[in-house]
Amino acid sequence: MTIQRSDDDVLLWRSPDSVPARPRRVLVADDYRDAADALRLLLEARGFACRVVDDPFAVCDVARDWQPFAVVLDIAMPGLSGLQIAQRLRDDPRTADMLLVACSAFASTRDRERAKEAGFDAHCAKPLTPYRLLNYLEAASGNGVPPAGDAGQRGQRT
Repeated sequence: MTIQRSDDDVLLWRSPDSVPARPRRVLVADDYRDAADALRLLLEARGFACRVVDDPFAVCDVARDWQPFAVVLDIAMPGLSGLQIAQRLRDDPRTADMLLVACSAFASTRDRERAKEAGFDAHCAKPLTPYRLLNYLEAASGNGVPPAGDAGQRGQRT
C-alpha cells in the first residue's frame, strides 16, 4: 500500500493536485447530524459550499446531481456503509473522479486498508482533527472554481 502522507489520525492516498477542477463543493454524509453540521460550519467558514446528507441511500444521487469535488463519508451508517457507498461512487462515471474521504472511528490498519480498497482517497480517524481535513480539502480544491450559484445551497440538508 502506497501512502502519500501519514499522520496519527490522517492517511492520504491521493495527491491533492490530482483532483480534477470542480466547484468548491463538499458533500458530507454522516448519520450523526451534530458531527456533520459541525463539519459543515467549518467548511463554510473556509469558503466551501456544503451539503449534509444523513441518509446513506441518498448519497450517490446527491453526488451525481450536485457534482461536489469531494465527498466526506462516515464508514458506519445504518443500512449502507460508507465502504459500499464509496464503491458505488467509483463505479459511476459521473462520480468516479470525486475525492472520497472516509471519516471514521474505525481506524485500525485493516480498517484503513478496507477504506482504500473501497476507493477512498483519504482516511481521517474520529475524533476528527478538523484542520488536517480542511487543509487537505483546500489543497485539493486549489484548481477548483469558486462555488458560484451555490449561495442558496450552503448548509442545505438532504
